[in-house]
Amino acid sequence: WLKARKARSCSPCPITSVPLKLPFPIRMWGKTVLVGLAALALTAAGLGTSTDANSGLSFDAADAKNRPVSKVITLLKDMLKQLEKEAEDDEAIYDKLACWCTTNDKQKTKAITDAETKIADLTIKIEELTAGSARLNTEIKNHEKEVAGNQASLDQATALRQKQLAEFNAEEKDLLESISALKAAVTVLSKHHGGAMLQLPRGRMLGVATTLQHEMQKHASLLQGVLSPSERRAAQAFVQAPEDYFDATPTFKQSYAPQSGEIFGILKQMKETFESNLSESQKEEMANQKAYEDLKAAKE
Repeated sequence: WLKARKARSCSPCPITSVPLKLPFPIRMWGKTVLVGLAALALTAAGLGTSTDANSGLSFDAADAKNRPVSKVITLLKDMLKQLEKEAEDDEAIYDKLACWCTTNDKQKTKAITDAETKIADLTIKIEELTAGSARLNTEIKNHEKEVAGNQASLDQATALRQKQLAEFNAEEKDLLESISALKAAVTVLSKHHGGAMLQLPRGRMLGVATTLQHEMQKHASLLQGVLSPSERRAAQAFVQAPEDYFDATPTFKQSYAPQSGEIFGILKQMKETFESNLSESQKEEMANQKAYEDLKAAKE
């Protein structure tokens, strides 16, 4: 007795909360009520017919409508129509709810599946990043140790370089002073050694002797192996009595010329030795500076 359900398109339900779960389908409840009412109406109609038969009275349609049973039947029929309409409305609502539940369930299920997939991907990514972070932390610690070691090496090299530079500056200054003094002495002696036989002032002779003595004492280790024993004896004799080597009296011309030449040669040899040593020291200083700069570039 229910009308056939019309096909309906599934449209979104305005309900946004959790879908309603009916304890018992509405349309089944409506059918049950309608069946009960129909049975009740038939029973009432049977009772009315049986009573009329037993009484032996003739049937009167107008009178039948006014009977209580007829009124009840009419009321039940009206109620039946109302219930049928309400059942159709309830069925429409139920279909909408069912459609919404089905659609929402699919959407939520897909959303959950997508979220679980995303969680799995993010978990893998987190594990990868965690491993990468641990590796980078280890590398950072190793680099920090390496930097500390390089800094220590650079500090040591810097201290050594400063010491080398200070020593070179002192040595260079000393050699330049010695070379200058010897050059002046050679210049003084060259005037006499050249054959001019000029008489030297006593002050200049003493100055040359003092220079020779001072340089031989100060650079004894440097001159070791440079001057022969005979040259050392001649230098010592000149320091003790310089006037014997540069006497202006003509009778001594033949005697002092070879001796003055020997002293002149000793002074020149000492000057050349100091110049050569200065050149080597300067080359060594340049090499030390380059080595330090290379080390600094490698450690920084």
